[in-house]
Amino acid sequence: MKHPLAHGWPDPLPVLARAEFTVDMLRNLCVVFEATVGDDPLTIELCDRGVWAVMPDGHRLFIGRSPGPRPLDA
Repeated sequence: MKHPLAHGWPDPLPVLARAEFTVDMLRNLCVVFEATVGDDPLTIELCDRGVWAVMPDGHRLFIGRSPGPRPLDA
């Protein structure tokens, strides 16, 4: 994997979403990728209580529970 900042982005890229993954969640995600057909992309949905993989046909598969939102520093 190449670092995206290595090719001409002078400023840091803004963070659009953040998720925490456990090893079990990553294993589940790998199983979902293996179950997809061809090179179709897989969409990940980050919800307040969980992470979901959305298959190209629209089916949603539960990847794992997220710890929920953390309070932000003031």
